[in-house]
Amino acid sequence: MPDAFTATVGVLGLTGGVVAWLNYRKAVLWKRAELANNYLKDFNNNPELVFAGRCLDWNGGKLVLPDNLRAYMPNGEQFIQHDRRIFAIALRPDLKIHEMEDDPRIQIYRTSMDSFLSWLSLVASALDRKLFVVADLQDVGYWVAKIQSEVAVHGFIVAFGYRENIEKLINLYRRKKSPYQNWMFPPNV
Repeated sequence: MPDAFTATVGVLGLTGGVVAWLNYRKAVLWKRAELANNYLKDFNNNPELVFAGRCLDWNGGKLVLPDNLRAYMPNGEQFIQHDRRIFAIALRPDLKIHEMEDDPRIQIYRTSMDSFLSWLSLVASALDRKLFVVADLQDVGYWVAKIQSEVAVHGFIVAFGYRENIEKLINLYRRKKSPYQNWMFPPNV
């Protein structure tokens, strides 16, 4: 009788341990996904980051300026005419201060891309610290693929200290298995 009782207690203890471990694991996965969703929500709710993404995505047309970037416009205009040529000039690492006065879009492009690359660096850091994994934040792969196609951005990335984090993201999203691993955009020169 004592052996049956001991065996029953042992089985119940083991079962309880397995259930506790499974619940713990489920909670960790849920928290990880929640944190990744918050990063993505921060991106989508930040007009400056959305604007920078559109600058990368669009080849031209009118872009709505976020409130914080309107101060760069002489009359506080709400729109700019997106111009890939000016965008490329704005991201030149050797751009001189006096050249920024040639067109207000130059400062707007530089400021928004700096914010965009800073956000991507935060994502790279969180992935590096294993706060979440690539599968939790797959949409970043789109932007990594897009940045790889943007020749004008490469010098800016290197000159202003984003290279290490962008390379981490390229490795995670483009060299390893992910939905964006094989995405190709035509290079924007």
